[in-house]
Amino acid sequence: MRIFWVTLCALFLGICGVSSRDCRFIESCGECIQNIDPPCSWCEDVVYVWLEQPRDKCDSFINHTRNGCQKIANPSSEAITHQNKPLDTNVKVKPQNITLSLRPGQPATVKVDVKMPGNYPVDLYYLMDLSGSMVEDLKRFPTLGDSIAKEITNITRNFRLGFGAFVDKPLAPYIETQPGSNPNMVPAFGFVNQLSLTENISEFESVINRVNISGNIDNPEGTLDALMQIAVCDKEIGWRDKQSARRIVIVITDATFHFAGDGLLGGVVKPNDGYCYTVNGTYTASTLMDYPSPGFLKKRLIDEQVSPIFAINQSKVDVYRQYQELVTFFGSESGAVSESLREDSSNLLQLIRQAYEKIAKTQTIRDTAPEGVKVNYTAYCPNGKKVGSRTCTDVQIGQEVSFEVSVTVDDCNLKEKAFSLITPFGNVEINLDFICSCQCEKEAKTEKSRAHCSGNGTLICGQCICDQGWAGRKCQCTEESKAKPNQCLRDNTTETKECSGDGTCLCGDCVCKKNDLLPGEIINGKYCECSNMDCPRDRDTGLLCGGPERGECVCGNCNCSGNWTGQSCSCTKRTDSCIKDGVLCNGFGTCECGNCVCNASTPYRGKYCDECPSCVGKCSQNKNCVQCLVFKSGQLSADQCKSRCKDFKIDEVDELSQEMGERCTFRDSDDCSFTFSYKENPGKDIKIFVQKEKVCPKEAEALAVILGVVGGVLGVGIALILIWKLLATIQDRREFAKFEKDRQNAQWDTGENPIFKQPTTTFQNPTYGGK
Repeated sequence: MRIFWVTLCALFLGICGVSSRDCRFIESCGECIQNIDPPCSWCEDVVYVWLEQPRDKCDSFINHTRNGCQKIANPSSEAITHQNKPLDTNVKVKPQNITLSLRPGQPATVKVDVKMPGNYPVDLYYLMDLSGSMVEDLKRFPTLGDSIAKEITNITRNFRLGFGAFVDKPLAPYIETQPGSNPNMVPAFGFVNQLSLTENISEFESVINRVNISGNIDNPEGTLDALMQIAVCDKEIGWRDKQSARRIVIVITDATFHFAGDGLLGGVVKPNDGYCYTVNGTYTASTLMDYPSPGFLKKRLIDEQVSPIFAINQSKVDVYRQYQELVTFFGSESGAVSESLREDSSNLLQLIRQAYEKIAKTQTIRDTAPEGVKVNYTAYCPNGKKVGSRTCTDVQIGQEVSFEVSVTVDDCNLKEKAFSLITPFGNVEINLDFICSCQCEKEAKTEKSRAHCSGNGTLICGQCICDQGWAGRKCQCTEESKAKPNQCLRDNTTETKECSGDGTCLCGDCVCKKNDLLPGEIINGKYCECSNMDCPRDRDTGLLCGGPERGECVCGNCNCSGNWTGQSCSCTKRTDSCIKDGVLCNGFGTCECGNCVCNASTPYRGKYCDECPSCVGKCSQNKNCVQCLVFKSGQLSADQCKSRCKDFKIDEVDELSQEMGERCTFRDSDDCSFTFSYKENPGKDIKIFVQKEKVCPKEAEALAVILGVVGGVLGVGIALILIWKLLATIQDRREFAKFEKDRQNAQWDTGENPIFKQPTTTFQNPTYGGK
């Protein structure tokens, strides 16, 4: 049975309130506070003893508090702000620089505020598919520059435009390699930067007027090749700093895209490495490197904070929407947008405006945290709090949003001690400092050769660290003489094993074992003669000494705390549960362990000693006084009523309730019924509640009852007659039908009846013929 309860306790170790095995085996303060599961703390008290045995220095904070530790090392993670300029026209993110002091397993939280600026700079790069199928779309582009400028001006006046084009890898089988196969088209190419980002709108239109259609064979294009170069080639494209402007690339195409592995068809086997190979406007590694994978391109777009807007033909838009979800889902601060482009590209400007507004009104935050650092987010957006989200949508110009960032590390072995929180308008630099040792372990906090350590050791964090050659809790003996078995035997007992067989003798003191114990078990006592698992358990909950909130097991006996008492601390001293209507146990008992124990000398029983099965009811005793005082009727005269009922306290109510006590009903002399309730409080007068109105029978109702009975009898009689008549009719009809059937089936024979005899007899006179 003991093993059963111990095992059950181990399953719910926190409920049992025993020291965690993970904590109590740790012997230094620094290692103790680094323990994550469970979180541990260190007691720095020099004297921290229980039953003449030192308590575990490393234990849970709750246990140290309960055990009376005066000085607990339990440092907390915190955030220290170094730079926190207020938000204004130049500063869009605060704070700017923070140091996080992190204790393993314990998060530190910072709040980052971001303000949506007005007239924010935009770099808008147009990437167009110049394959043969885009010839109609290209016809609309000569006037595109001025139209775009007008649309973008409605959002911001600080913008620049750039233009680039792509087809596919100039290799078979992607293009036609036969000379002269496409005489009116320019040779196929991978990607060409036609115009770096510029504020000159006229130059943008001039470049568009000069471009010409090219061609390829297969349907997919080299879109991802071109996007990779646009993302990583900062100088060639002319991107401004990530924090200075939004980077947007508009992709216009009517085809799907090649991705990693498709290059094998043309003999290109080298994987795309994500670096810039655009020289003098031309992508020089188009025939040397494979296409990038969608995931790899997604990462580079996020790193470079480039937001793609896909203006795609209706038949292919679903493919790009899937890629849009990939980019957005994995945390891009700007995401991607895919919209359907009409065949004549007439809705291009509308798509650009709508897509830009969607991106511009989205505020997100991301991080560059190294492996081993966990970062969780909560967004406080204009439309409410979003736990676990790093994105706010529909943020208007001038509005502020906040992000609560929680940072946690699991250990102190991280090499990288800095990272950034990145927003579209600025970064927050985070420095990491790990709390991996206790203040008491630092040299300035140690006390060399203290008297407590017998002059042979150093007192560090409340425990002696002995010098070489010395041993014992107080460094009181040498290594050679530390075994003193005669001093570790219990006096006046037949015990022959030192430290009761559950410890080792060290310098005359028993050091109780910690290994090979049942889960949650602690051996203690001067001679290791006690265990914290030998105490009685609460009968209802099965917990040792009723659980940690009720008591503690001290060498076989429960040491109860607070309002608890009893052998297993299962008896409460509180009397709340014994009080009803402000009276303890109805005045006929005492409250023991939260339950009323009724006096045996009284007939009262029940939960509150308020039930008396053998007592005569008091309805009859109160009847006469209620009649004379309330209804002026009954057997008592006016004088008798005045003298006998002078102490009655009666309240007249419209309707009686169950809380008013026992209910009584009697019939008065006028054949009406009256009802009252009485409630008896010990030590107080009887309280009577009377229902104001009597309940009288009405003549109309009596007549209705009589008529109803007579009518019912007549109705039943008539119904029986009708039923009899119906049954008789049915029977007659059946007999008649049978007769008709027999008559129709009869066959009449015209021969003589063989049993028929004539009614006359003829005799012959024998003598007559002889005349």
